[in-house]
Amino acid sequence: MKKIFYPESVMIYGVSSSPSNLSRNTVGNLERFGFQGAVYMVGREGGELNGRKICQHIEDIEAVPDLAVLLVPAKAIPDVLDRCGQKGIPYALIQSAGFSEFTEAGRQLEEDLLDISRRWNIRFMGPNCIGAINLDNGLVLPFIPMYPDAMKKGPVSLISQSGGIVIDGIRLLTFENIGFNKAVSIGNKLNLNECDYLEFFISDPETHSIGIYLENFTDGRRLMDLAWQTEKPIIILKANRSTSSHQIARFHTAALAGDDDVADAALKQAGMHRARTLMEMADAFKIFSLPLMKGKKVGVVCRSGGQAVMLADAVHRHGFTLAEFSSRVFDHVRKEIRAGVIQMTNPLDLGDVFDIRFYEEVIEKVLQERSVDGVVFGHMYLHGVTIPPTQELIRAARRLSQQYQKPVVFFMIASKKYFFTLKETDDFPIFADLEQAVQALAVSRRHNENQTIRVAMQPPASGGIKPVVLAPSGSAPAFMDPAESFGLLKSYSLPVADFAVVGNLTEAFSAAENMGYPVALKIAVPEILHKTEARGVHLNLTDRQALSDAFGSMNTDRVIVQKMSPPGREVIIGGRQDREFGPVILFGLGGIFVEVIRDVAMRICPIDRGEAGRLIEDTKGARILRGYRNQAPADLEALKDCLVKVSQLLVEHPEVQNLDINPMLIFDEGQGCLIVDVKIQIERG
Repeated sequence: MKKIFYPESVMIYGVSSSPSNLSRNTVGNLERFGFQGAVYMVGREGGELNGRKICQHIEDIEAVPDLAVLLVPAKAIPDVLDRCGQKGIPYALIQSAGFSEFTEAGRQLEEDLLDISRRWNIRFMGPNCIGAINLDNGLVLPFIPMYPDAMKKGPVSLISQSGGIVIDGIRLLTFENIGFNKAVSIGNKLNLNECDYLEFFISDPETHSIGIYLENFTDGRRLMDLAWQTEKPIIILKANRSTSSHQIARFHTAALAGDDDVADAALKQAGMHRARTLMEMADAFKIFSLPLMKGKKVGVVCRSGGQAVMLADAVHRHGFTLAEFSSRVFDHVRKEIRAGVIQMTNPLDLGDVFDIRFYEEVIEKVLQERSVDGVVFGHMYLHGVTIPPTQELIRAARRLSQQYQKPVVFFMIASKKYFFTLKETDDFPIFADLEQAVQALAVSRRHNENQTIRVAMQPPASGGIKPVVLAPSGSAPAFMDPAESFGLLKSYSLPVADFAVVGNLTEAFSAAENMGYPVALKIAVPEILHKTEARGVHLNLTDRQALSDAFGSMNTDRVIVQKMSPPGREVIIGGRQDREFGPVILFGLGGIFVEVIRDVAMRICPIDRGEAGRLIEDTKGARILRGYRNQAPADLEALKDCLVKVSQLLVEHPEVQNLDINPMLIFDEGQGCLIVDVKIQIERG
């Protein structure tokens, strides 16, 4: 991969002297950005461009270029790539469009490209992309004109399926005074995909943070594994937020764990950060230019009472707490009070202090507090004469942040006249909105927490798990027989309530007497998934007469007799196969209203006990399970065991497409769990 970004020589194929030729823009970009490697131009008409020869054939080039850039009609690309392979060129960038994104004939062209790639062992980017940019060496390969004064070099590298998003991202990173180091547009990602580029950027010493724009995942498992291995922040903007299916979900899990929900869970589990917009992504890059937020206690200093109130709200909204300042902070502030109207609290409103240089002292005093993990500072300046002192304050905030290794998050709304003067004062992030500032700080804290978890444990080995190839849409799913479903759970030592599947009343009497009254009676037709809606559940049957009446009301002779369980907290454990990430486990509060409450969390399987604990804690219901309002805590250790075992089941049985264990009853601490209902859908083999 390094030769793609650091080639010693590049061949541009498709160049002509015509002013409308696009490939000549690539040549111009390389010249403007000072690329020092050899550049060879090839075009069927030959001729010259800016006094340099255009070869008519690849074979006319004496050397073997490291990288070929191809921009000719799609139908000509297979032949050109084949000639590149014969020449021995190891890497190619296919900028041309007109492949699978366009027509079915284009899909066949892609198959031809893959065959050629295998034949000559040539790796290629694209097709349908604008290519790679590396400000380190001036490698700027897009076919649109680009200029050095419009780009700022910085610590971020970008991967994007969309060429337009690459351009927007570069502009935004430059505008926000962050800058970028490398950027790549991957288009149809036919041969090299996002994981290949991510692996390179993880190893690249010039890349400190990574941004990714995707519309689909090529290999979700590999993406997660790569992200887990690095300390570098990875921010993903995942578009195409579709549901799992256009059909009505017949399983609670399918309704609650759509494709986008699974993507959220997978990215979070692997320590990546998901952004909804390019601006959110830029805010994350800004915060990662500061030391990480290593705790939840925030010191807030601002110039306005209104700011103080709104900041206090934002601090709590994003999971922080306001640190308690010691008297040494307040004693220092009292030296500058004029009217005596400053309240000695956190947030600390300095509206009565007009000495901008004094703000630096206050920031340092707050940073020195052991109770403070990070500082949010809101600045307001007067016009004109306060600009130089404000610039000094910005530089001081950067210096103090690095000195104390705590983030100082600086927000300020600048006037039109001084906007860029202040923004470009230093390589230090300035936020224009306090909500964005605190939200970005929360991303920093999550990254620190993720790294703590990553260092403390290794992820469970995936064992080469790949997402199951699901049956074609429209094929009939198979629903496991209830007895088989319960039997599968028991084979994994999961706690299942005593049950028997019976076909007549005599068998029902016998089963009930063997397990002891009271019992429940449930319909045992696999295709009926929501038994209560079909009036197929009768509870607390205490004797033969009650059992007989309930049996007689059923519309089928095949029923389940089940031992009634003592009351417990109802939860759901679900599972499904995701096309991009493989087996997924879901947990939340259970019962018939699970889709209404929607208090669930997810993980990609397999999980261990530590991850099972974090899965539980991600739900609001965790407060109930820990014991709420004098209730005894639930048996969370038994629950973790069940989650790990279901995770193992889903990994070892990829044919299980959907699974609902609902409800599972959790009893008080030390008393275990009990599964009272399950439904499983499998793919026909």
